[in-house]
Amino acid sequence: MDKTEAICRLAASRRTLLEAIASFSDDEICTIHVEGTWTIKDLLGHIASWERAFLEPLGVFIAGGGFKPEDIPDHLAWNEIQSRRWPALTLAEITAEYHQVRQQLLDTLDKLSDDQWHEIHPAPWGGNETIVQMVSGLAWHEGIEHMRKITALHEEKG
Repeated sequence: MDKTEAICRLAASRRTLLEAIASFSDDEICTIHVEGTWTIKDLLGHIASWERAFLEPLGVFIAGGGFKPEDIPDHLAWNEIQSRRWPALTLAEITAEYHQVRQQLLDTLDKLSDDQWHEIHPAPWGGNETIVQMVSGLAWHEGIEHMRKITALHEEKG
């Protein structure tokens, strides 16, 4: 896989999720639980949180430093800590963050050289991956892992 395919996957995952939630009202987005106690609104915050966890070390890397993500040995505990701030945010605030973090990510990725896309670094979610693999992983996280729950909601709604 190359950077173009990874960016295309990222765009497709965003488009797929946004299309899937378009049929829900704002009230449903804020109240229907899709993952345990998380609502669709919370899920958007969750996706933005993981993208930010990748974006921050990527920014340091672009500036000439090393790619050193936050050490997140327990994803569930980290997700729980992140989720504590979402109830205080409105849907508009969460949605804005969801879009802003993605745009910042795309802008930052655009600054990478072709060689940097294929360097191996520690991934925020563990293991070692190239930037291409990490971007593809973010697309999978949004467009496949969490789309399963949205798809199930559509089936329940009829």
